[in-house]
Amino acid sequence: MLNLNYTLLNFKKLKMYDLTQFSLRDMSECGLVLRQLGKDSHTTEDVSNRIIKYLYENLISKDIKEKSCVLIRMFQMISYKKLSSELQEYASKLLNNQSVTPNLKCLTLLSTAGEKPEWNLRQKSSGHKAIPLANKAAIAKIPMISRLIQQLGLDPGQVVETDLNLLADLEQKMYNVFYVADALGSPYIPGQKSFVIPFNIKSVIGFGGLLPSGNIFVVLMFLKVKVPRETIDLLKPLALSVKMALLPFDQGKIFSDYQEQAMSQSELKDKDRIIEQLQSKNATLNQLLDVSEKSTLIQSDRLEKAIAEQQKTLEKLQTTHGQLLHTEKMSSLGQMVASVAHEINNPINYIHGNITPAQEYVQDILELLDMYQQEFPHPTPEIKIKIAEIDLNFIKKDLNKIIRSMEIGTERIYEIIKSMRNFYRFEKAEFKQVDVHEAIDSTLMLLDNRMKATTFYPEIRVIKEYQELPLVDFYAGQLHQVLMNILSNAIDALDEYNKQRTPEEVRKNPSQIKVCTKILNKEWVVISIADNGLGMPEEVNKKLFDSFFTTKSSGKGTGLGLSISYQIIVEKHVGKLLCYSQPGKGAEFIIQIPIRQKISQLVL
Repeated sequence: MLNLNYTLLNFKKLKMYDLTQFSLRDMSECGLVLRQLGKDSHTTEDVSNRIIKYLYENLISKDIKEKSCVLIRMFQMISYKKLSSELQEYASKLLNNQSVTPNLKCLTLLSTAGEKPEWNLRQKSSGHKAIPLANKAAIAKIPMISRLIQQLGLDPGQVVETDLNLLADLEQKMYNVFYVADALGSPYIPGQKSFVIPFNIKSVIGFGGLLPSGNIFVVLMFLKVKVPRETIDLLKPLALSVKMALLPFDQGKIFSDYQEQAMSQSELKDKDRIIEQLQSKNATLNQLLDVSEKSTLIQSDRLEKAIAEQQKTLEKLQTTHGQLLHTEKMSSLGQMVASVAHEINNPINYIHGNITPAQEYVQDILELLDMYQQEFPHPTPEIKIKIAEIDLNFIKKDLNKIIRSMEIGTERIYEIIKSMRNFYRFEKAEFKQVDVHEAIDSTLMLLDNRMKATTFYPEIRVIKEYQELPLVDFYAGQLHQVLMNILSNAIDALDEYNKQRTPEEVRKNPSQIKVCTKILNKEWVVISIADNGLGMPEEVNKKLFDSFFTTKSSGKGTGLGLSISYQIIVEKHVGKLLCYSQPGKGAEFIIQIPIRQKISQLVL
C-alpha cells in the first residue's frame, strides 16, 4: 500500500506535469493530490488558493523549461447576497447600479496566480472580481463566459436558475473541459492586444462543474503552450477531484476576510448537519477513490512496463525482419553478381591474355614494314597513294597506344569484377584476417562511377590518407557492407548538397570524401570517412543508427543501412561506430575496431 501522507508530500513538492505530455498516471497522481487539498481548510477561498497555487507551481513545460501557465484562476458562482459589501458594490457598478435581487448569480473570482504580482491577489483584479449573470441575454454578451458555460455542458438559461430541485439532476452529470486550442485571434478570448499577444498565450483550458448548491465552479488556465487533444480528455476527471475538495465548503463560509451575516440557531444546526453529512460522504468517497487511485497507479506502472517491453520486442522484430529481407536480397544479388562476374571474367581473361602476343605480332609487322621501306625506298605510284590515304605514319605511332589502352581497360574491368566478387560474397560469412585498405579501395572502385562528374552532378574527389596497418580479424563481407553503407550515404549527402549550390560555390569548395586510417594504442584500427556536405542537426544525429530511420525521400532509403552497420561494428565485433556532424560542416564517421578479436566476444 502507498503511504498517503508521504505520497502527497512528494507530489506537492517534487512532481511536475507537462500538459503537452500528460499521461494517465499524471492524471491519477494530480487528482489524488487535488482531492486532499481541502484538508484543514476553513473556507472555500482557502481551498481554492491551495488548488490554484498547486496547479500554477506544478504545471510546467519541459520544452521551454518554464511554468505552463501565464495566469490561472478559479471562479465560482455565488449569490449576490453572500458577497461582501465591496464585491456587491463592484457587481452593481457593472450593472450600471440597476436594482439587484439578492439571489442574482455572480461569477466570482476566488483565487488567482500568475506572472505579474497583481495577478496573485484577487482583490487587485480590475475586471473579474464578481461578474453578474443577470439573465441569458447578459451572458450572451460575454463570449468567453457564454462559451465556457456551454462547453461545461450547461445552457446559459440554467445557470441563472434559482430552483435547486431543477438543478439536482444535473449536479452529478455536469463536469467538463473548456478548451480553446488557439488563443490568438479567438473571439472567445478577450484582451488580444493587451494580454494574449504580449504574454504569448497559445491556448486556454478550463475545467469545472456544478456543485450541489447549484453553483458552477471553474478553473481557467491561460497557457504559453499548445495542448494536444489527448490531454483535454485526461483533464475531465480533474474537475471531479476539484469538486471533491470544494464539496465540504459548498454551503459554508466562502471568504477568509469576510464575516458573513449571522444565522439563527436552527439555521446553524441545519447548516452544521448538512455540512457534517457532506463531509462524511466526502470522506467515504475519498477513501474509495484513494483505493481506486492507488490501484490505478500500480496497474498503470505494470501496464506501462508491459507496453514498453512489448514496444522493444516489436521494434526488435521489425528490425530483425527488415535485416532478414535485406540479407536475403543481398545474398540473392551476391549470387547473381558472382555468376555474372564469372561469365564476364572468362572472355575478359581471353582478351587480356592475348593482348601481349597481339602487341608482339603488331610490333613484328611494323618492323618488317620498316625493313621494306628501307629496301624499297621508291614504291610504285599505287602504293604511294594508299600510304597517303591511310596515313601510315600516324597508324604506326597510334597502334601501340591503342593496344596499351585496351590493356588498361581490361585490367580495370578485371579489378571491378574482382571487387564485385569480393564485396557480394556475404553468404560465406568468412571470419579471417582482412586487409582494411584493400576493402576500402575495392568499395571505392565499385562507387567510382557515382563520383565522376555528370551533367547533373559535379565530381566528388576522394582523398586517402593511409597509415600502415596490420591485418584485422573481421568477417570480410560485413566490413565491405559497412564501408559501402557509409560511403554511399556520403555520396548521397554531397549530391543533395550540390543541388542547393551554384556552380561558382561548387568551384570554390569542391565536393570531397576524405578517408583516413591509423592505429590507436596498438590495439585498434581507426577508419575515418568524412565529407564536406551539408551536415546534420543534433536531433537527426541522435537517431542516425535507429532502425528504419531515414532522412531520404520515399523509395531512396530503407533506414536499415546504418543500423545494420552499427550492429556489425559494435555488437558483432565489439568496436565503436560514431558520427560527428554539425549543420554546414559536413559529417565524419569513425569506425574503430580491435585488431584482434576474442572468439568469445564475437556475436554470430
